[in-house]
Amino acid sequence: MVLAAGFKRVLFVPGCRLLVVALLMATGNGAWGAEPLITLSANQLNFAAQIQGTTSAQQLVVVTNGGEADLSITGITISGENVADFVQTNNCPIAPSELAPRARCEIRVTFSPTVTGTLSAAVNIADNASGSPQTVSLKGVSTAPGPVVACAPASLAFGNQPQGTSSAVMAIALTNAGSGTLNINSEIGINLASGEFHIQTVKNSCPSGTFQLAPKASCYIGVVFAPSTLGVKSAQILIVDDAPGSPQSIELSGTATPQ
Repeated sequence: MVLAAGFKRVLFVPGCRLLVVALLMATGNGAWGAEPLITLSANQLNFAAQIQGTTSAQQLVVVTNGGEADLSITGITISGENVADFVQTNNCPIAPSELAPRARCEIRVTFSPTVTGTLSAAVNIADNASGSPQTVSLKGVSTAPGPVVACAPASLAFGNQPQGTSSAVMAIALTNAGSGTLNINSEIGINLASGEFHIQTVKNSCPSGTFQLAPKASCYIGVVFAPSTLGVKSAQILIVDDAPGSPQSIELSGTATPQ
């Protein structure tokens, strides 16, 4: 007799039905042959440049049991050359608890570099599935502490202003959002020769000339719009410093209208 594809020939012997059933179960044709199957949503996590001594946003790895038997996870650890620079948390059941078939759990990893350079490690998942331990490679770049300029707002729009008059003062907060001292290397100025926008002293004004801002410190730049001619006007405040992106620029705009 010719059997269709996928069928197996089984010899039945009177009185041996229990033996046949046991053989079928043990060879994967019943529950005894079921196995867990672990799948990971990512096998590598790459972290963007992170300032030494700070912590990145979390990155996620989803662990799924795609098999037909419970997945027993005996441990989730980080190993490698830079093990101290990566941290994992998870909600996965650890043995004797088990991850049921089709169930999933999450591993979250952060990058908290303690030294500078390119750093690497790995998340290791020890379990009862084939291929254990599963690994997720980790890589991140750590940069030296330094200043970071933040300006709020990033631009000033004065709207309509009658020709020959001055607007109310508007202020911009200049903050050193980094972890190193910010050095302002020249006078904060406006790149417009006509002089229709002016720096104005306000409370906690930034000093004139060169100065320094400590980490997390702020000072304020006051600006007024005093148009001498009609029309749409624009300019920029330029800040020359030792932070990335220097010179920083803040856009100014306004429209001079007839009185």
